[in-house]
Amino acid sequence: MTTNKKAISAFENAISSFDLRNYELAIAYLDQAIDKDKGFIDAYLMKFEVYSEMGDYPNAEEALENAVSVNEDYYRNAYYFLGLLEMQQGKYEEAKPHFEKYLTYQNLRPDMVAKANKEIANCNFAFTALEKPVDFEPQNMGEAINTKNAEYYPSITADGGQFVYTRLVDDARSFGGKNENIYSSNSRDNIWFPAVPLNGLNTEYNEGAPTISGDGKTLVFTACELHGEYGGERTGFGSCDLFISYKVDGKWQPATNIGKPINSKYWETQPSLTADGKTVFFIRGKHGNDRKPKDQDIYYSRIKDDGKWSIPVKISPRVNTPDQEESVFIHPDGSTLYFSSNGHPGMGGLDLYVTRRDSGGRWQKPVNLGYPINTYKDENSILVSPDGQLAYFASDREGGFGDLDLYSFELHEKVKPLSTTFARGKVVDANTGKPVIADFVITNIDERRKNQTFSSDPKTGEFIVAVATDRNYAVTVRAAGYLPHSQTFSLSKAPAGKGYDINIELEPIDIGKTVVLENLYFDTDSAILKDNSTHELSQLASFLRLHPDIVIELGGHTDTQGEEEYNLDLSKRRAEAAKLYLTLTEQIREDRIKTKGYGSADPIASNETEEGRAKNRRTELKIIDF
Repeated sequence: MTTNKKAISAFENAISSFDLRNYELAIAYLDQAIDKDKGFIDAYLMKFEVYSEMGDYPNAEEALENAVSVNEDYYRNAYYFLGLLEMQQGKYEEAKPHFEKYLTYQNLRPDMVAKANKEIANCNFAFTALEKPVDFEPQNMGEAINTKNAEYYPSITADGGQFVYTRLVDDARSFGGKNENIYSSNSRDNIWFPAVPLNGLNTEYNEGAPTISGDGKTLVFTACELHGEYGGERTGFGSCDLFISYKVDGKWQPATNIGKPINSKYWETQPSLTADGKTVFFIRGKHGNDRKPKDQDIYYSRIKDDGKWSIPVKISPRVNTPDQEESVFIHPDGSTLYFSSNGHPGMGGLDLYVTRRDSGGRWQKPVNLGYPINTYKDENSILVSPDGQLAYFASDREGGFGDLDLYSFELHEKVKPLSTTFARGKVVDANTGKPVIADFVITNIDERRKNQTFSSDPKTGEFIVAVATDRNYAVTVRAAGYLPHSQTFSLSKAPAGKGYDINIELEPIDIGKTVVLENLYFDTDSAILKDNSTHELSQLASFLRLHPDIVIELGGHTDTQGEEEYNLDLSKRRAEAAKLYLTLTEQIREDRIKTKGYGSADPIASNETEEGRAKNRRTELKIIDF
């Protein structure tokens, strides 16, 4: 501390000005104090603090360097904060030795030691990343999407046809004259139409960070409390909450609080729906002393069979860190998660990462998207197109329309998700052609696991669902009063983003009506069910439970290859195998299921071609009584 009275007086005036947030006046007084005493180290340290509050990192760095030059051991945290200031400017070569110097001091706080080591790891990562930049050529999305206002937090439907996002607009009704609203744009032939506000959802309060389901029928967004209000008729549980809206007859219904246990007294924001709308990932954080959120982690919740959301669960500690996670995005493939974090090795600040779920459902170690996608600044708000080719993000880089604009860029191979397209169609009554409300299960045959469940639109019978390309699928459909329907389709050669059309005609239940169980599989010359047959039989069991008075026949059929006596026996044994699964595993009464082997006696196609013979090798369901 100085003994110069004029320097002390100026320093005290600087403290008063700083407390009043008059930063420029505080700097002027500090310059006076330093002018009176060039060795006034506390004045340099306070100058560093004021410039840091102002976000002026170069001048903050200079002030701290001056303090160290007076006495390098007077404030031993100076080297740590010097390193941080240099990280915030991308000066990795200068930052690393300052963190290492800080660690030479004795009796440091363990949490500060951990932070310094983390920043050293970031420096080492940055050295490598700068030497191996990834491809990155961002393109502004244009005036249909962007304006002079800020645009950010985008989401997209499974067919890539609707793009929703947040826009900060001027609004005299709103506190502060600004208001976050949700906007939407539709595309045709890869051209985006001018975005419009989503009618029925926006109010004079903030609505932002929207996420839309793959079929474009469900939307979840964030609204935060202001003066006890959440906008419109909405109510909340405190701080920021998630709200949900459904599109009915082409119109978005008034949004309602998604409710407990997802929302709480804490901060819930930045949701991301899975393509089927059955799971939501989001960020939850607690409020710190400065009212800013802290301890931000990624959570998820699923819709249960009773239609209620499950208790949110933190995802793996491989992904969540003791630091900050933000802007989570689950890709339509259901297995690739993008997010931002400052807790994993990176370029400094918030970086963008990707993690993938393995075959056992475990999230793997996150991968940094690389430089120059990530920089020493904060990066967040990433969206990846269903086909995995393009990523979208917000940036205020030069050449935009003003403030934050939305940009797209081609994602490099290492961090791409599974390429995803969509299946769409309509379910109708086979006799009347009228729409039918039906439940679907799509199964990935190659991986022998259920892909997702969904329902057709109750008004139109239409549906759309995201599915990974280069896969083979089995789909089973059931609806009250109708025979179950099953079929397979292949996307092994389908181009990403083109979609697959499935139009389904359901047969009303009637005695004598038959339907082929397309997704029952047996090995050649075997009556042992393959594992990937169980979803079909489980759906058949659900059909029987839904219609408890129905009695069915399971009929086995073969082609004409081989001896007829052998084929007759094989077809009988296959029908019996299906019945055995239904009675033992699914607990369906034996007297409700008859079996019969038809051999090759009842073909439905020519046995002269392999395609025809494949159709003839089948198991049929016939209604015997109801």
